[in-house]
Amino acid sequence: MAILQLTIQPGGYNDDSLCLESGLASKAQSGAIYLRGLVTVLSGDHKNKKFTIPIGISISKSDYWQNKGRELIRSILNSSQGLSTTDNSRKAVFGRIVDSYKVLDGIAFVGVVGIKKGRLGRDENTIVRVLSGDDEDYKDWVDRKIFVPAQKFPPPSKPSSAVWLRA
Repeated sequence: MAILQLTIQPGGYNDDSLCLESGLASKAQSGAIYLRGLVTVLSGDHKNKKFTIPIGISISKSDYWQNKGRELIRSILNSSQGLSTTDNSRKAVFGRIVDSYKVLDGIAFVGVVGIKKGRLGRDENTIVRVLSGDDEDYKDWVDRKIFVPAQKFPPPSKPSSAVWLRA
């Protein structure tokens, strides 16, 4: 378990329909659109080590890669803010809203780093699991002030006005 920081390496691809701007995304020869993430380990035994991860945004062949990318982004947002995966409160929902993928650039979160076999059969570092506010280890790190979750507050809600029935 370690504190990780994600940096997005711009790939020069824009797509307004996918909310991709500033050349943040990359487009593979297969047509897959993804973010090139550079993960830096900020704590633990492997402090200052770095590795890359692709975060799938869109692909025409299958929804699997795109859904894995969404799942990873949601997990990172939950971890960075100390949100529970089951929390659907107004604050939690607002905390998961991404107006631009730029919010992921520089975000810190808690995760478990491991090794997996890559496409070419070589060992690659990867994020095995991202911890959220549900995990006991995460709660312990927050209690001991090893990791301090970011705070994102929703705008104040407008009071609802009375609805009058007409006879």
